[in-house]
Amino acid sequence: MPLHPRTDLDADVARALSALGAETSEPALDAVAVPGAVAAALDRLPPSAPFLLRAAPPLGSVSSRHGPDPEAPVWIRGTLGGADVRIAPLRLAEGERPSAGRVARLVVTAEERPCCDAPSCTNRRTLAAAWVELERTEAEASPRRLLVAAVVDLDGDRARARVVRAAAPLARAFAAALTAAEGTLPPAAEPDPQPEGPVLPAGKLARFALRPEGERLVLRDHDSRGPRTNARRDTVFGTILLAVSLALWLQAARAFRAGDRNLTIGFAAAAALVTLTGYAFVSVARFGARYRALSAPLFWAGRDRFVIAPWVSRTGAVDLLPEGRLGAAIAMEEVRGVSTPRRDDLVAVEIDSDHGPMDVFLTDDAALAAFWAAALRRALGDMAHPGTRASARKRARERAAGEAPAAAALNEVTR
Repeated sequence: MPLHPRTDLDADVARALSALGAETSEPALDAVAVPGAVAAALDRLPPSAPFLLRAAPPLGSVSSRHGPDPEAPVWIRGTLGGADVRIAPLRLAEGERPSAGRVARLVVTAEERPCCDAPSCTNRRTLAAAWVELERTEAEASPRRLLVAAVVDLDGDRARARVVRAAAPLARAFAAALTAAEGTLPPAAEPDPQPEGPVLPAGKLARFALRPEGERLVLRDHDSRGPRTNARRDTVFGTILLAVSLALWLQAARAFRAGDRNLTIGFAAAAALVTLTGYAFVSVARFGARYRALSAPLFWAGRDRFVIAPWVSRTGAVDLLPEGRLGAAIAMEEVRGVSTPRRDDLVAVEIDSDHGPMDVFLTDDAALAAFWAAALRRALGDMAHPGTRASARKRARERAAGEAPAAAALNEVTR
């Protein structure tokens, strides 16, 4: 899927990082998207070294039709062994200033959710998250919380252990206590035998973000205005098509008055088709012009399915229906892998399935593609069903694979 035209994200991000005393080339940690890479990155830093962490604010509630409205990530600038931090939004406008705070503690929470939509499935999926809780100021009614790590797993204890592995080094970095919202903390999980990729520079990391939104993990492009990008173009196309359809309707009326039945049917059919197409363009343009979000979702995974190019509300929230602009959601058991093939001068982040390969996005940066391919590979694995069922398409593929050797043997016998 080609990316939308670039906005002024690069300038706004550079301004935000500069206000924190950082550079776009400085490595930035993101334990929400890739929790497995944080511990090793912090271990490589010398004592009292500054570090940059991307976090995410809490989200609102989920409606019956859409997930929560999206929120842009924030940057946290800290120093190893110090609780004082500075915080800036992902984009910092002219005249804005970062805020200061002090980390009071890190809190691990766990929330159970259904595994999938299968009526017979009784599995529960656990979202374990780690939140930085800042000391409350006099102007605040409650402490400010920021999401700094998240893991989804079918095993609740394993989910907590995995998030503790990412949160424990962060707690040490902030010289803050790591606590559990309920119960006691489990020991940290062992490192993942398959590392999730290197840490990216902040300038590269800024554009895309993966985080839980309700029951789904959603990948967003924060340099895209989504449907708003093409609203003006769609308005022009729709207006032109409606004008053409008006001319065709007039020709159909003239043919009808002249008694030419064939011309009347031909012009009327063409006019109806052009009218519907023009109306569709205008309707899409109206929706796009009212799109208020500063990001666009590229992918979501949840309930044992994934969608590329999901439908969205005007506020940017993902539609909860199992379908998107490219068609119906695809079951996880039909996923064959995530890769980064070349597309001429670009690199694709591609998900291959029984329905064929689909591009999540294209980029000219191979390291960026590899980073997000690893993150999506983890997201798909975390959201997959335990493997007790198989789709009809998968059963047919396995049956065909099993029949091929038998057919070859039969050919040898009959020769």
